[in-house]
Amino acid sequence: MMPAGHNLVNLKLDLRGLSLENLNPMPMLTSLTLKHLYLKDENLNQLNKWFPNLEVLKLLHVQGLEDPKIHLPTLKTCFWQDYYDELPSLTLITPNLITLTVECLDPPTIYIEAPMLSHFHFNAFTHADTFMVPKFENLKTLWLQAIHIGFLLSKFPFTKTVETLTLYSKYKPSREYRDPEFTLGKVFSLFPNVTSLCINSGAWFELEACLKRQGWEISDGRKEPKTTIYQCSRCLSSSGAWLESKSRWNPHGWEILDGMKSLKRICAYLMLVDPLSTFQTVACVLDQCVGLSKVSLLIHSDVTGPVLESFRCKCMDRWPELKWRWGIWTKHNKYIWITDGSSI
Repeated sequence: MMPAGHNLVNLKLDLRGLSLENLNPMPMLTSLTLKHLYLKDENLNQLNKWFPNLEVLKLLHVQGLEDPKIHLPTLKTCFWQDYYDELPSLTLITPNLITLTVECLDPPTIYIEAPMLSHFHFNAFTHADTFMVPKFENLKTLWLQAIHIGFLLSKFPFTKTVETLTLYSKYKPSREYRDPEFTLGKVFSLFPNVTSLCINSGAWFELEACLKRQGWEISDGRKEPKTTIYQCSRCLSSSGAWLESKSRWNPHGWEILDGMKSLKRICAYLMLVDPLSTFQTVACVLDQCVGLSKVSLLIHSDVTGPVLESFRCKCMDRWPELKWRWGIWTKHNKYIWITDGSSI
C-alpha cells in the first residue's frame, strides 16, 4: 500500500480478490466501498481493525464471508448487498449507526447493537423462513420488501417508534402457493404509531386476497364481513346512527389496536384488475383507519380512462372529508401525480 494511503478519506475497490493481511491501517478513511470481489476476511476482523473510523460502509456482492461481524463505533451508514452467499448470520455492533440497508438472496439472522438506528431498508429475495431481527429502540423509518410481505412481518418484533412504513411485496396471485397473511391488524399490532403508510401493488394484492378469504363485502355503503366483524366508527346505518361496536379481532388472532387512529397518510399502488374488489379493500382500510386525513392512490397506466374516473368518483363521493391525491404509475413503480383531488 502506498504511504499516501494513510491519509485516504474515501476508497472504492472493485477487484476479483482482496486480502487485508498486509494492508496499512487507514485511520483517516471515513468511506469504504467494496464491490464484486472475494474478500479474504471471513469475519471482517481485519476490516474492523484497518478501518476503525469508517462512517460509511458499502459491501456489494462481496464473497468469501462466513460469519461477518461489523464492529465499527463511528459507522453511521451501512449498505449490505449479497445475492450469492447464504450467510447464517450478520452482526453489527455499531453504536452510532443511523441508516442500514440490507438486500440479500437468503436473509440471515441479524444481530444489531445500534441504539441510534432510525432508518432500516430490508429487501429479501426469498421467503425469509429463517430471518430474525432484534428489537429496535429508535427506528423511525422502515422499508420492507419480500415475496410475501405478510410472512415477513411475522418475523418482526413489536416496534412502537416506527412512524413511516413502506411495504413492498412481489406477490402475484396467479402463481402463488402460499396463502397471504397480510392484514392491517398485523401492521398496527407491530407498529402502533405509524403515521404514514405506503403499500405497493403486490402488497395490496396480498391484502385484497386475505380479505377475500375472510369474506368481506360492501353492501349499501357499509362494510359487512361474512364471518368476522371489526369496529368501524365511520360506517353509518341506513338510519344515520353509528353502527354498533363489535369485537376487533381478525381470524389470525391479531388485535386491531388503537394504532389505526394514529395513521394520517396512506399511499397505495393499485392495478384495478377487479375494480369492485379493490374498492371493497379501500373501504376496509379507510373505514378502519379513522385518523386518516390524506389518501394518495396511484392507478396503473393500463387502466382505461372510464374505469379510472368511475373508481375515483366512487371513492371521493364516499369519503368527501378526506384529502385525495391521484396519480398514474407504470413499470418499475415510476409514477406521476395528476391531481390533488379536484379532477383528472
